[in-house]
Parts: sequence; structure tokens; C-alpha cells
Amino acid sequence: MLTYEQALARILREVSPAAPVKVKLEEALGLVLAHPITARFDLPLFNNSAVDGYAIRSQDVSPSAAEDPPSHVSLRVIGKAEAGRPFCSSVRKDEAIRILTGAQVPQGANAVVMQEHVIRRNGQLIIQRLPKAGQNIRRRSEDLCKGARILKTETLIRPQEIGLLAALGSSQIPVYPRPTVAILTTGDELKPPGSHLKAGEIYESNGALLHALLREAGASSAHLGIVRDVITPLIRKIRRGLGYDILLICGGASVGEKDLLRKATQACGIREIFWRVNIKPGMPLFFGKHRDTFVFGLPGNPISVYVCFEEFVKPAIARLSGRSWSDPYQTCALLAKDLKLSPTRRTHFVRLSRLANNGRMCVEALDAQGSHQLRSLSEADAWTRLVSDEGPWRAGTLIRVRPVRGKCEVA
Repeated sequence: MLTYEQALARILREVSPAAPVKVKLEEALGLVLAHPITARFDLPLFNNSAVDGYAIRSQDVSPSAAEDPPSHVSLRVIGKAEAGRPFCSSVRKDEAIRILTGAQVPQGANAVVMQEHVIRRNGQLIIQRLPKAGQNIRRRSEDLCKGARILKTETLIRPQEIGLLAALGSSQIPVYPRPTVAILTTGDELKPPGSHLKAGEIYESNGALLHALLREAGASSAHLGIVRDVITPLIRKIRRGLGYDILLICGGASVGEKDLLRKATQACGIREIFWRVNIKPGMPLFFGKHRDTFVFGLPGNPISVYVCFEEFVKPAIARLSGRSWSDPYQTCALLAKDLKLSPTRRTHFVRLSRLANNGRMCVEALDAQGSHQLRSLSEADAWTRLVSDEGPWRAGTLIRVRPVRGKCEVA
């Protein structure tokens, strides 16, 4: 049986980024850049006004060029410049043009005086506060120079990057495509939420859980439905799922008489890479491949599904998406109470609650640690990953934890 580390290493060794594609800029949010991007032109592309005011020659109103007090300096207004409608002539001695924010600064002008600092009277512009050369002008290329590298490979495209790329005129960009994932749940007892339950039946929750986790991880998902514990329908559904980048099969991965996953995957020509990992919960994890599709056989219990997704499926999605994967258990916390684990050398994933503390994060294990106890998924503030025989895990021990997003994030 593989250790946790061995299983994760095999997955990451098998999975590589998908072939890059070009997508429309508005469709790139959440995707990863496949190639670096350089600026095709300067940004700003031309000198433009940062304020509404008047473009002037600063030398005409400098104290050394004016014998009168500054409040008496006046210029003649000869035109107007608006954003997208530049003034096409030059500004000469003792002249000014009305200019609006974003408008191109005309030839000859080297400063913009704010409209709050002038008075218009009898066709003359009386300047009350003298500007310096370059004042209130956004200079060409002060943000980016043509040819500058602005985004590197593996950049996650956020709204910020989309705004920058749009400003540089990019309508399509090279990215790694969003992974497609099919979800298949198995079990005679399962019924869709909202349907009527008969004796012995339960609502199927793993599909909804996985759909939400996949969306959060940046993948697109399709639910292939619930299939009974019968080999022929299971094989048929699995073959449908082989058209996706990843197929997730919930249930049937253990060794009971209705655990048909390995038999069905073998019939579908799926190459088994490993089965069973020495972890708790989630030991009967299956991982295989069929051509370009990666297949995960997940246990049926919801906590096991969550753990296997976070620890094994999520890194595979990251690798397919062109993102590197790093260990999320990096936050240090103190155990507030003793933590007992089974004595076998097994990697345990433990749900934790966060306690009040004085500057240091303190945690304790939730009472509900069963693989069927869904409520603890919502109650958990953090998780820890521990190998049982590396303990004992006494109160006051410093451990590494993974805070739950939205519950226990640490600055």
C-alpha cells in the first residue's frame, strides 16, 4: 500500500499541463497564462492630461518670465482638446488650450494647470497658481515601455490582469484550458436531493460537494448521474466519462461484493496506476488513466471524498491547469488538547476547531471525526495532516495546519 507522499508523487508525475489554447480575453478569468506577454506599445501611448484644466507652456508663466505677480499672469485660450479629440495645432507663446482628463497634450505645451486654479475673463486665462513643467501630465510610457515583459508564464488571470491586457489591446491570450471533469456517483441507496426517500435510501450529497469543490478549484464539471451497483450500467457510464480530462467515480472502490469499480475500470481499458493509500479517511483511493483521461475512484463516505479531492484531485487539476502545486499545510498552530490517533503508521487528516488565543493560533480536534459525519466539514476551521507514529500529539505541541478558506485564514 502506498504512503500519502508516494501516491501524491505518482499523480503529479503522471499529470502534465494540457496543450495551450487561445481564448477571448473576457473568457480568461481564472485561467493560467501559457506564455509570457510583452507590451506591444508604450502605456500610456501619448502624453495626456491627468485633470480637467488648461494646457500651457510653463516657461510663459514662470516667475522669471513674468514681471507681474503670479495672480496676474494671463494667456489667450485658442482651442480645446478632449479625450479622443486632440487639438491638432501647437501651443505657442502666451497661448493655452482647454483640455479635459485623458486628452492628448498638444505640441508645445508642457504643463496642465487645473481649472480650479484659473479664472476665465474677457477671453483671457488668468492663472492663480503657477504650474511646474510636467505638472498634471501623464507621460508617455511612464507605466510600461514597448517590449517590456508584463506577465510571466503561470500567471493566474485575475480581473487586474484582464484590465491590463485590455489596455494593451489584447483580445485573445494563450492559456492552459480549464480542465473538464465528469462526476459519477454509485450506490443502490442513493437518490437525488428533492426526491422522495423510501426505507433504507439516502440523498446523494457527494455530487453536489464535488461540483462545488471543482468550481472553487477552477475546473468545469458535469454530473453523469447516479448509477446502481450493477456492472453493465457502471461500465456504460464510465465510458461516457472518458471523454473528459478527469473522471471522478464516487463509491465502489473498496472490497465489498458491490464494490465494482476496479472490475469496471479494467473492462473499460483503464490502466490502474495505484489502488489504496495508507491514509485515514480515504484509504481505498483508486487512480488510473485511459489515454488522456485521468480516473479517480473515490470512497463513498463524504469526508473521504473531501479529503481525497483536496489531497489528490486538486493537485492534479492544478497541474493540468498549468499551475505549480505547493503543500498547503504551512500555518503553525498549538494543540490545545492531547490528540490520539490509531497506532498504525498511517497518515491521518484531522478536522480542527480554532480557539481563542493570545497572538498564536490554537486548535483542538473536533469530536466528530467519522468519515460519514458531514456536519464537521462545515464546523472545521482547519485541518492537520499527521502520521500516527510520529507522535505523541500532546497539548502544547506545535503542528502544521491548513486553514479552511473563509473560516480560519491567517494573515
